[in-house]
Amino acid sequence: MNKKITAVVIAAFLVLIMLLSAIFIKSSGSEQYNVVFFGDSRVGNDHTETSLPYKFSISSGLSVFNAGIGGSTLAKSSDDTMSCYSMAGLSEAVALKDFGVLTASIPTEYIENNEILAYMPDTIENFKNIDFKKTDYFIVEQGTNDYLAGIPLTDPNDRYDVSTFGGALYTTIEHLKSAAPNAKIIVVSPCLTCTLEGYSDEYDLSFGTIEAYVELERKICSETGVSFVDYYHESGINRDNLWDYLYDGLHPNDAGNDIMIDLIKKKLN
Repeated sequence: MNKKITAVVIAAFLVLIMLLSAIFIKSSGSEQYNVVFFGDSRVGNDHTETSLPYKFSISSGLSVFNAGIGGSTLAKSSDDTMSCYSMAGLSEAVALKDFGVLTASIPTEYIENNEILAYMPDTIENFKNIDFKKTDYFIVEQGTNDYLAGIPLTDPNDRYDVSTFGGALYTTIEHLKSAAPNAKIIVVSPCLTCTLEGYSDEYDLSFGTIEAYVELERKICSETGVSFVDYYHESGINRDNLWDYLYDGLHPNDAGNDIMIDLIKKKLN
């Protein structure tokens, strides 16, 4: 009888060790994804079967992690609420494998006032579980919010100034290359959009038109050997058909997402 009890105790102990090991492994970055999809609300705000990352996964046959965060920019802004969740901030955390700042700084009140961002805590928490060094592709879709926020294009005295659009892109690329040297990086430009104030490419901000941001992305990608998807010029979205591809004049609908997916897939190999 004692032998049976001992055997049961040992078996239970082994099961407990296996469960604890599994938990530890998962929390130590065991999940692997072929693709990590960074971006703003066009990527992050939809986590259903209609989302861009999900449709891309089905179309490509690759596993995809949706790392998009609505309202985010490529550059670090003066807004402390979202600065660490900029692309420059996220890529830094990935490169350093240190997500403490991200998980400690989640803006609860901001999220409560913007219910569509309810996914954000889960997205950030999952960063800790991913083995980024085994990622095959990093896709970075950014630019629209930088333009609308008036983020400066460059700092002539500091190429890596992360408060500028160009500096943040240079820095992001270096961070991602450091995190996964064998991964391919694909940068996706904004497209023509229409806001309540009119076509965004007609804005005359002191830092330039949205097309200037697209061209800067192209230049930096060429310099750094990174693939570039020119969604602005190659999507075919124009003033005459804009509402056929953007459900609110800003975010792509299914047809708009399909175009972006096709353009990205051409850069996979």
